[in-house]
Amino acid sequence: MKLEMASFPVNDIVLGNRTAWSDGKLEINADELVDLVMQDPQVAWADIQVARPGDSTRVIRMRDIIQPKVKSEGQGTTYPGISGRSVDTVGQGRTNRLTDMTIIPCADMPRVNADGSQIWGAAQGIASREINFIDMSGPGAVTPFAETVNLCVVMEPEGQPYADDWNRVIRSTMLKINDLLAGATLGLDAPQLDTFDLDRRDDALPNVAFVPVLASGEHRFGPRTSLSTDVYGVGRLTQPWLLQPTEMLDGAVSGAYNENFTWPIMETLVPYMCSRHGIDFNFSGCIVVRSNWESQAEKQLMANRTAQLAVDTGVTGAIVTTNVRGQRFLETILTVQALERAGINTILMTEEEDNENGTAPPLLVSAPEVTTVVSTGTGGIDATFPAVKNVIGAREPEAHWFEELPPIHGRYGVSHTHDYYGFGKQGYLDY
Repeated sequence: MKLEMASFPVNDIVLGNRTAWSDGKLEINADELVDLVMQDPQVAWADIQVARPGDSTRVIRMRDIIQPKVKSEGQGTTYPGISGRSVDTVGQGRTNRLTDMTIIPCADMPRVNADGSQIWGAAQGIASREINFIDMSGPGAVTPFAETVNLCVVMEPEGQPYADDWNRVIRSTMLKINDLLAGATLGLDAPQLDTFDLDRRDDALPNVAFVPVLASGEHRFGPRTSLSTDVYGVGRLTQPWLLQPTEMLDGAVSGAYNENFTWPIMETLVPYMCSRHGIDFNFSGCIVVRSNWESQAEKQLMANRTAQLAVDTGVTGAIVTTNVRGQRFLETILTVQALERAGINTILMTEEEDNENGTAPPLLVSAPEVTTVVSTGTGGIDATFPAVKNVIGAREPEAHWFEELPPIHGRYGVSHTHDYYGFGKQGYLDY
């Protein structure tokens, strides 16, 4: 497929009476955006705040992070399938995007369902929730979002909604804001235009696939849940999906599972690999593997089907990532193993486990076929997070969020940066 990406950089977001982009500044009408959010009767309160690089600001309770994008030519819509959006195939034509900024919906999530059962995150307790934040300045400004201008949409629900219902409201709100902001670029000349023509191939180059192993929420929340990483809006357990890389760039894979956000999936390895297509390798496609299967046989079967799909499409090399550890990491290792056994040279890019003073291995599980690994660190941060003047993400943030926070010790299931894709520099070796 051939996709043009028209980029409109955002150096700052300023308050005004309209929504407009000009010369690196995005003007917004905060009241208009709040009114847009409050159109949903399940939202009791909303606010729009901006977190800028260098500010003494901490962002909390992030529910997802996306880059604003809109189709300006071609079929379909960006971030397809979710919140009732079209499921027409994307990845062709032209997409306008606001770069150097993000949209971050911020909201607390119910920890217990209406029937009293625990939902995602509840079993991990409060401590696990309080390592997920963004510092915009100081030694703790280690996430990529410390360098972007972040439009934070802060919301509170009406009453005590079911978690899935509230998450659907959050996602729908985020996409309404996305369409409004990115839509401000329609009809404008883009400062930068990149063309990704993946139809052109060089037979002398190897064929490489990106293979993200992405968690489904079906095993805990049912097949129709929104608490998942979706493919065209489908979050349930399925056989592997073969997507064109340009579909990924348009947001065909989106949604947050266990606070693993949309942005890293779309804005890291995929655009980089697209930029190297026809130069270092042919970017053959993205094979999306669903994880959280319940039996060993199912896990092995999905790994085998992934390898067969890669063989059938002529893939000779693969980069494999995951987005949640635990049993999902076992499925990731089985995928690497199956690819290697099929003759496909495979690189695993992953976070490591904390070595617990040398007493623990770097990976939860491994296999002889896992021969090439890129470490993205443990997710822990050695530096203290200084006190901040502003906290964004709640109407009345708890006092401790303003205070100095201790270093984060990376262990299983505890990750401040959630970097499975190599966007940070917290690995043991710079690469």
